[in-house]
Amino acid sequence: MTVNPLPPRLSSSAAAWWGGLAAVVFAVVATREAASSADLAGPVWLNALCALGMAVPLAAGRRQAVVSVIVTVMAAMAQTTWLTPSTNLAMPFLALLAAAFTAGRYACSRRMSLMLLGLCLAEEWAGPIAVNGDPVWDAVFVSLALWAVWLLGRSALARFDLARAEQARRDAEHERTEQIRAAVTAERHAVARDLHDTVAHAVTLMVLQATGTRLIAHKDPNAAVGALASIEKAGRQAMEDLRAMLHVLRQDPDSPDSPPPNLEQLAALVDAARSSGVDACLDTSALTTELPRPLAVTAYRTVQEGLTNAARHGPGARVRITLRTTPGQLTITVTNGPPAADQPSPTTGSGTGLAGLRERVTALGGTLTAGPQRDGGYTLTAALPRS
Repeated sequence: MTVNPLPPRLSSSAAAWWGGLAAVVFAVVATREAASSADLAGPVWLNALCALGMAVPLAAGRRQAVVSVIVTVMAAMAQTTWLTPSTNLAMPFLALLAAAFTAGRYACSRRMSLMLLGLCLAEEWAGPIAVNGDPVWDAVFVSLALWAVWLLGRSALARFDLARAEQARRDAEHERTEQIRAAVTAERHAVARDLHDTVAHAVTLMVLQATGTRLIAHKDPNAAVGALASIEKAGRQAMEDLRAMLHVLRQDPDSPDSPPPNLEQLAALVDAARSSGVDACLDTSALTTELPRPLAVTAYRTVQEGLTNAARHGPGARVRITLRTTPGQLTITVTNGPPAADQPSPTTGSGTGLAGLRERVTALGGTLTAGPQRDGGYTLTAALPRS
């Protein structure tokens, strides 16, 4: 999804630079205007200082609106009252317009904005009218102009707020889309991991059984028939697991989740491996409590991966599976010895199952260790925290 940003604006440093330049130009022009006026009064440098004060909104109005407007009004009042009258000067009028726009555009609140506008209007009526004796219609014209410019500032602020709100909405929509995309990707990875766990385990057992059946078929046909029955049973179990997984994927997200694996299913998993020729032993005597769903699923997948690795890398070896709980941890250990000499050569896997299991365990805050032993066997251990 493409997000349209706000209209490009000057950076803070560039805006400050151009504002400072505009303020300097304004101060120079205002000083020359006062110095060349027939009503010039007081030292030129004091008039220049007042001109510089009236230029403050151009330089600092974005960052310090309140201070800028107050300084401008004070500078204009000082020049009108004690120095050169603003009757025939254009720059003080422009300074008040800039102050009114600053009050409308950059003031922190509407109340403060109105107060600053009132200060600009007060300066116009107290200075040129009360002190200089300018016509009332001039003050009315200036007041209307200040109101108009202030409204322009408020309109610009409203447009900016709308653009910012629209940008925030688009950013939120983009973030929500990315979160949905990430969730879909994570779900796909989870489905792929479960498919691998289910299919790889069943297919590994079936391949080993088929290999053993081929080796003994001509010597012991009855044993070969029994092995074929085990292959059939493993294939049917894999199909049932796939159907169950597809049912979960197709069901309504609001429907209750399928029940987590229990000790009976875990024992059935070990029995299926045992019937296929794996000398497996399950010990759950140290399992003191019922496991929550995330731990139960991860424990099941850990045992499944351990049996698959044992059948693949240590054919004929004895496999011991132990589950034990402590007050704060669940530990699953799958250990197999070295492959038997009379068994087919060990096969290598892709490592996808172990990587997926490590990701599953890490997601629960646990640790997974796996590696060969000195005697040629292999140990897989998953330690999961329990709340």
